[in-house]
Amino acid sequence: MSKGRREKRGHLERAVLSACFLCVLLSPYLADAKDYVYKATLLRGPAPIRIDGDLSDWEGLGARIEPIGNVCISAGRPLSPPSDSSDLSGSFRCVVDPENFYIAVKVRDDRLVFGEGKFGEAHDDDAVEVYFDGDLAPKEYKKRVCDYDANDAEVRFSKGKDGKVHLEGMGLFGDRLFMFPGLWESLGMEAAIKEHPWGYTAELKVPKIVFVAVPLRPGVEVGFQVMINDDDDGGRRDSKISWTEDLNDESWYTTKYFGRLVIVK
Repeated sequence: MSKGRREKRGHLERAVLSACFLCVLLSPYLADAKDYVYKATLLRGPAPIRIDGDLSDWEGLGARIEPIGNVCISAGRPLSPPSDSSDLSGSFRCVVDPENFYIAVKVRDDRLVFGEGKFGEAHDDDAVEVYFDGDLAPKEYKKRVCDYDANDAEVRFSKGKDGKVHLEGMGLFGDRLFMFPGLWESLGMEAAIKEHPWGYTAELKVPKIVFVAVPLRPGVEVGFQVMINDDDDGGRRDSKISWTEDLNDESWYTTKYFGRLVIVK
């Protein structure tokens, strides 16, 4: 091989090594690079939606169906992936009227387990979680450190032993995360679940005054996340899926993995 070719090959090898090193260096940031954005249609008047778990009144509202496609690998302990789409899979859609957010969730789950745990433990049953960051305030993220502010919260809902749907979830009170029975209901939130042979459908209504201070109009953005817990045999949950790539189930204390909900006409 000539001297010129050897030098050219050496330059090429160094360039490849530099590129590989750069990829390794940036990999922690590239992992979070995908931008999850849901465009929610703003209705001119009150939404014609009854919170009963029946999604037939969502037809014709123009709400895009979004898959919940990321499988969580851990949640304080290792989780099992769903065996197939009938074991656990789901999607959501959302619309907004001048006063409220409406979220509909469709869950395929071949074995439903509700009402096994007490208040605060619905994550170990079949349950839906919806998260809000009402102001998208800039934050410094630190590993395993809560960064919620007063406009951030988790809203989890599932059926209790009484067959009724109950709301729970973390919110910031003072400088600590708490959940209180009846809190979300007292703020006007409503939720419903309807069972089907293939799984269940769920609806959630969240008044905008709970998290968002500005009028709901086109262009307004909030942080947003949807997750689904699955229990097949009682006891602790078996699997969990997430809209965004929160693979270690951290959204209950950090907004780092939230996507964005953008209001459009």
